[in-house]
Amino acid sequence: MDFYNIVTIEKKDGTLQLRPDWKVGRSKDLMTRAGSFYAIWDEKKGLWSQDIYDVQRLVDEDLIRHANEQEAKTGIIYNVARLEINSTKLWDDFQRFIRNSGSNFHNLDDSLMFANTEIKKSDYASHKLSYSLNDGDHNAWSTLVGTLYSDEERAKIEWAIGSVVSGESKIIQKFLVFYGPPASGKSTILNIIQLLFDGYTAAFDARELAGNNNAFATAAFKSNPLVAVQHDGDLSRIYDNTKLNSIVAHESMTVNEKYKAAVEARSNAFLFMGTNVPVKISDAKAGIIRRLIDVVPTQKTFDHDTYHHLIDRVHFELGAIAKYCMDRYISMGKNFYSSYRPTQMM
Repeated sequence: MDFYNIVTIEKKDGTLQLRPDWKVGRSKDLMTRAGSFYAIWDEKKGLWSQDIYDVQRLVDEDLIRHANEQEAKTGIIYNVARLEINSTKLWDDFQRFIRNSGSNFHNLDDSLMFANTEIKKSDYASHKLSYSLNDGDHNAWSTLVGTLYSDEERAKIEWAIGSVVSGESKIIQKFLVFYGPPASGKSTILNIIQLLFDGYTAAFDARELAGNNNAFATAAFKSNPLVAVQHDGDLSRIYDNTKLNSIVAHESMTVNEKYKAAVEARSNAFLFMGTNVPVKISDAKAGIIRRLIDVVPTQKTFDHDTYHHLIDRVHFELGAIAKYCMDRYISMGKNFYSSYRPTQMM
């Protein structure tokens, strides 16, 4: 790892101790953001980690490995000063080092990584999906979405999912609102979307984004999610749509998190929201009309056993669902809903 040197200290009793010496400057293995830890590269896993305690583990492993190599070469036994031992005070030193490091980072997880994706360090990935992107059976999905939604509404859902799978959702200025009465199938689809993009999603609060006291509303997007979901949202009262428009338009915005320094970030998230009340659309210039795609259920339902059988099967169809939706998105094109207006909602 290139963010520290290993130095040898001779102790009073004559023993030799190995300890880390933090280096000032840019690092290819450690990333910081606004004076806080952001990520560290884990060579064994082939992924970036955002768990700060992985620094302890990785540095201590590196020190022990170096000590063993030196012992094999010279026959000298070294004492290792480890970060995980409080008495060494090395963890405190590292925290001070981080606070003075400013910002040196690249956004993580800008793209989906599938189970069969070969990941490089330069991909800046911290995790991958549990499934591979392959053609296959997706009958359970088709039965669910084809019953709960009409063909026209189903197309909207699969187009949106496909845009995320293809990677183009980051440049599409649209968001989906599932509007209908309770128990009509909104959360069913939202749950499957969260399964499809597990690890790449975040929960957001639409009311906070559109409220007039929303200083920390953007904190939900601190992890740079590709998908943001709210099952029971409320946009019936929009006091200030500036933040909502910025997120949907993927503009640079200020992310405010309590007790942390504010950072500038560009939203990559495609928003999916379920609601029982219509979205307030009062100003054609507000940007909501041209960005919102409303999805209305048929209100058809399944019996209990059939429903849960289909949901169980969906877990084994994720790769095929993702591939099917991506293919459908590509065939429809990214501009398919560019002129769409939510007439019923209006």
